[in-house]
Amino acid sequence: MVREALRFLATPVRSLSAAVYVLAASALLSSILALLRDRLFAHAFGAGTELDLYYAAFRIPDLIFVATGSLVSVYILIPELFRRSEDEKKSYIDTIVVGFSALAAILSLVAFYFAPDLLEALFPQFASAGYLSTLTSLSRIMLLQPIFLGLSNILASITQSKERYMLYALSPILYNLGIVAGLLVFYPVLGMSGLAWGVVLGAALHVGIQLPSVVSDGFFRAWPRLREPSALIETVAISIPRTLTLSMNQVAFLGLTVLASALSTGSIAVFMFAFNLMSVPLSVIGASYSVAAFPTLASALSNGRVSEFMGYVSTAARYVLFWSIPVIALIIVLRAHVVRVVLGSGSFDWTDTRLTAAVFVLLSVSLAAQGLTLLLARAYYAAGRTFVPFFVAVGSCTITILLARSLIDLLADERVLRFVENIMRIEDVPGSSILALPLAYSFVSILSTLVLALHFERRFGGFFLRIASAFWHGIFAGIGAGAAAYATLVLVGPLTLSSTLLSVFLRGFAGGIAGVAAGALIYWLLGSREYLETISSIRGKLWREPLPLAQPIASAEEIGPSSPQ
Repeated sequence: MVREALRFLATPVRSLSAAVYVLAASALLSSILALLRDRLFAHAFGAGTELDLYYAAFRIPDLIFVATGSLVSVYILIPELFRRSEDEKKSYIDTIVVGFSALAAILSLVAFYFAPDLLEALFPQFASAGYLSTLTSLSRIMLLQPIFLGLSNILASITQSKERYMLYALSPILYNLGIVAGLLVFYPVLGMSGLAWGVVLGAALHVGIQLPSVVSDGFFRAWPRLREPSALIETVAISIPRTLTLSMNQVAFLGLTVLASALSTGSIAVFMFAFNLMSVPLSVIGASYSVAAFPTLASALSNGRVSEFMGYVSTAARYVLFWSIPVIALIIVLRAHVVRVVLGSGSFDWTDTRLTAAVFVLLSVSLAAQGLTLLLARAYYAAGRTFVPFFVAVGSCTITILLARSLIDLLADERVLRFVENIMRIEDVPGSSILALPLAYSFVSILSTLVLALHFERRFGGFFLRIASAFWHGIFAGIGAGAAAYATLVLVGPLTLSSTLLSVFLRGFAGGIAGVAAGALIYWLLGSREYLETISSIRGKLWREPLPLAQPIASAEEIGPSSPQ
């Protein structure tokens, strides 16, 4: 039975439209499962010490994974495989596996040995509270994750080059299932370490589901050896700019986690819950368009078609704005409903809901900016200017941490804190100093997007002019959507402590439907090009035609342990 199932999953998906549907369905299912995962954690622990320790334990393994896993990204390996014969592919993959495994193992062993000292330096509050041994144990177990996910990246290059999209699409789903198993199966037996072993199980499943088909292709029939040292060096050299950029993102997260650990209990958990919620629309909108655009952008520039390149970038940017701006407006209005429906259960009480909703909305304000940053970064990669996103990432990382630290100090002033609490409607909610982190993160995200966009405009020209109408249409549609959603909530009544899950869902659903309808109406009245094209697509005009480019699924290093993907 298992063999037949694996054989079915390994069936090549050769139709471009079918491949797109497989990837889209997988992304949706993975996001839903990730939200269920977070709901289970919120139900079991609420925003408390256990989850603070759990999320803090990810930081060193995540940093190691980005530093090693992004060196073997599918974006780098797939083109290298296509340039080689079948025998050369096996030799090349053997070399990459040996090189990556050695580097990941060395870094993990070093981190394992120095974990107590590193974690005590990063999280002195946990150490002084007597949690250092627990944090160290969790982090040491999770050091297996970067090795498994890095190997999964390598196998994914083979899986996707063979058009086995169903097989790899299952990987992130299994990853989340492993984490859920850690909570439901391992935790009752092993305690907190069971949560870490669930992460390891998920990472092992991520790579394991691909292994049988890769072996059947003739790979790894013998123990891998370092057959092409020069190819390994060349691959690493190509990957360095992207690795450095991703590393800066992880350093920023590490800094924010350290700052959150010095605040009230549960601050790390609240921030991560809110970030995971924000990541769902970001991955569906921003990441999807940026990933889909990359091969076309690279092809256009490689053939000197700069005007076509600008057209593709602008089209993707217009759609990011078209979707993101109204979504931001709806999140602002419906934030408490979203958080309560997704996370509101068990130990996750009304106080946790209000605080997480406030953090969620502050992070979501930069949703469009983050989507554009993902797109513009890939445009720079396609143009061969890989260090531009890196320099922006370095600046963003530094400013984010410094600004968050300054805002925490500012919120220590009782008058400033009360002013912010009143704006965010979280009066008398303990732990509100955590708002400094999303404020800093979103402000710098918007600022870095402006810097990238201005540089891109200066380098290529015409970008702002091409996206201006989509931006203003989005603003008007967002205002209309938000106003309609808010008016609907006023009519159906506010949330209270006694509101049931069903009533919360129905109120939020009614507000969401009204908001979507109002936004759609405004787009139609304005004659939005993106709206008209979307409606035509929904009606079936486009899906009977070959869809543009079935793309590689995002590399595993883009799937953080606390991310919905």
